[in-house]
Order: sequence, then C-alpha cells, then structure tokens
Amino acid sequence: MTAPGGPLLAGVDAGASKTVVLVVRPAGGVVGRAEGEGANPKRHGLAVAAGRIAELVQAACGGAAPALAFIAGAGLDRPEHARALEAEVGRRLAGCRVLAANDTLAVLRCGTPDGVGLAVPVSTGGNVVGRGPDGRVTDRGHGIFGGGYVMGALAARAERRGGVSPALARAVRDAGLAWRGRRPEAAAARLGSAVAAAAEAGDPYPAGIVDRWCGRVEAAVREEVERLGLGAAPTVVVYGGLAEASPWLAGRIRAAVLAGAPGARLASLDAAPVEGAVLLARDAWAGRLAVWDFTPRR
Repeated sequence: MTAPGGPLLAGVDAGASKTVVLVVRPAGGVVGRAEGEGANPKRHGLAVAAGRIAELVQAACGGAAPALAFIAGAGLDRPEHARALEAEVGRRLAGCRVLAANDTLAVLRCGTPDGVGLAVPVSTGGNVVGRGPDGRVTDRGHGIFGGGYVMGALAARAERRGGVSPALARAVRDAGLAWRGRRPEAAAARLGSAVAAAAEAGDPYPAGIVDRWCGRVEAAVREEVERLGLGAAPTVVVYGGLAEASPWLAGRIRAAVLAGAPGARLASLDAAPVEGAVLLARDAWAGRLAVWDFTPRR
C-alpha cells in the first residue's frame, strides 16, 4: 500500500515476551511505533503470534497496511519456520510483502555497517549466527549448548545431586526449579546470572558449564569465519542481557571469540534490535535481501 509521502515499511522485533514494531519511509524517519505481547511461534503458537504481529503493524501504521514488513523473530530457527510465519502474517495484512528471519540477523544488521560478520548472544540462548559478504547465513548448527536457559537447567539438575555450592543451591531452590527428570520451564533462564556468579566465585560445576560454552563459541567462530569467507578481521557483535548482568561472563565469551578469530573486531550492540529489523526492511525494499536458506547441521 502506498501512503501519502511514500510507502510504509515495518520492522518487527518479535520476541518471546515482547514485540516491538517501527514503521518508516524508505528514506525517512519513524512514522509510527507499537509495542505489545510476545510473538514467538514456538511459545505462543503460529496463529497467535501472527495475529499479534499483524495487529501491532496495523496499529503502528495508523490502521493501514505497509508495503513491506520484515519480521526478526525469536523461535524462527529454520527457514521453514520463517516461511510459515510469513504466510500467516501475509494473510492478515492485505497487499503487504512479508519477510521473516531469525531475530539474531537483526542484531547483526544494526551492529555492523553492512550486516556481514558474526553475532554471539550472551542471553537466554547461546549461539553463533553469521552472514557472509555473498549473503550466505550460518546454519545455526552451533549454539545447542550455552545461554542462560542451559546454565539454569543444568544448575537445577546438579542441585538435585548436591553438586553445587550452597549459594547456587539456594538460588535454584528459591527459583522453584528443582530437576524432575525433564526440561525445566523457560524460567530456568533467570538463573543464568546466579550460575555465572557462582562460576566467577570458583564453584567447579558452573565453572565447567562456562568453560564448555566458551569452547563451543571458540570452535563455532573459527568454523563460521572460514565457511562464510569473513577474512582475517571479521566483525563480531557480542551482546545480550546476561552479558550486561555479568561482565565477567561477557569477558570470557569475548576471549573465546578472539581465540577462534584472533583478528576479530569486537563490537557491542548500541541500538535496539527493532532498528536492525527496520534496516532489513529497507534493504529488502531496495533489493538487497538477506539470503536465509540452508540445511541445518546438528
């Protein structure tokens, strides 16, 4: 849809707990903004997630539909997840071209000049996502181990076995996350800071978790720099709430990045992820679409 003053483009940061939409013109400033509940299809269901995104996009556009919407979404771990969300949102936004990709690509886009490099979240999840100069994107085959959720879940299991310090055991019990032989609820991620603090204090079990995570980061960075052709000095964005809560852990992850790519240029995230989604929307409108098709390796 073309509105007075030019087409509207929407950038969507669809997270697990919150969704933010910014609407812009191709070469202008922000036209509208909306914020609402999370829209992770894995957590909320595809139809609910698509409905929330469409409603927020329409609200940010003042009731209109944009010409293009780029959704950077949590839970879009495979291209088929993105294609399904594109179809569901597209049915709700008549005349709008809808594109979707994993939310880490928005971080990479706003944390680098051209969206080329690696992004390493130190947050609920721990992954290494990259994009090469030819548009190829990492297959997300790394990151099975790492992040606040994994740290919290393993701490809960170890607490049951009596394998952690008294301070960490109290944190696990206070969180109500006693291990019951299955994956704990998503709230396990809130233990990430406590696990990092225990590791920093010398508690052997959480220290081992951090060591293992750093080893995975080092190996993933080394592999992705080579596979994506990022050269001797790739830009690597290290970011996330857990990094902010634990500067010690952030330092360990940055050291792991440099072990995998000694010439890496480390960058921090100085903008909101939704701004990266807006940049991806503008790129797509100008014909510079980030390619995101691959066969994940596990």
